[in-house]
Amino acid sequence: MEDIPEHMRKKYLLPDMDSTFRLFAAHWHAVDRNWKYPIHKHPLFEVNLVLSGTQEMIVNQTSYIQNPGDIMLLGPGDVHESKAIGKENMTYYCLHFDVDERVLRELLCRNKTYFHASNSDLATAIQPALDKLIKLTKDEAAQRVESRMMILSALFELFAGISGTLSKRDSSETVPRMSQVASQIAARLELAVDQTEDERLEGQDIETIESIAAEIGYSMSSVNRMFTSVYGVSPRQYMSTLMLKKSKLLLMDPELTIETISAKLGYNNIAHFSRQFKRWTGESPSSFRGRFYK
Repeated sequence: MEDIPEHMRKKYLLPDMDSTFRLFAAHWHAVDRNWKYPIHKHPLFEVNLVLSGTQEMIVNQTSYIQNPGDIMLLGPGDVHESKAIGKENMTYYCLHFDVDERVLRELLCRNKTYFHASNSDLATAIQPALDKLIKLTKDEAAQRVESRMMILSALFELFAGISGTLSKRDSSETVPRMSQVASQIAARLELAVDQTEDERLEGQDIETIESIAAEIGYSMSSVNRMFTSVYGVSPRQYMSTLMLKKSKLLLMDPELTIETISAKLGYNNIAHFSRQFKRWTGESPSSFRGRFYK
């Protein structure tokens, strides 16, 4: 609670929040008993729930048997394959997501408990959100604005259930030194991006990953290894995500020209910024802005 004038009795504030996430290939799937999916990996987190029948999923060379209600929670780069087993057909629900909320991302990447039985704390916590998402996935009106907002609500409920369960388990364990260092680097990168505009106006250099590594006393190879282990992405990828998010927020301000935004973000010219933004998103800054302001 912040300091308040004497004439006010109490004042409470929610924390400022600026998070983005990506939902990809969420699907409900009924398959026959001979179905299987080949070995693969991807850069996203995955929640996989069996609804009927039985599934065998092999994750990083370890086999897990899922019955109805059992959940698999996977991280980026986990090598996995799956198949229906037994005499019955199988139904499952699967979704892939990415999220830049640092604490949640660290909890997810630190998690190495892939299998969660139907009566486990995590399955119990996220089942209501999954039920809502399954219903919305099968709803033919899912593309409507109100349905999309309900999907967002269910996703945040899912994230809350995951983070609440993992943080309870995590609080009883000693946080590894690697996680502490990675968290320190992430916080410095976030601060560097947040202060980009002020630093440029004062003619100072933006703090780089190299300068952070040197200051905390680690080599770049060590920094890359620790950071990627904790967050599932390299420091440069993480900083690019932060820069993209700030770019989008600035582009949504109609009073700023794209040239001004380019300068605020530290680019030498607007062409460089435009090329980078298009590499990130597949569209130009003006095209992105045009979706909000005609």
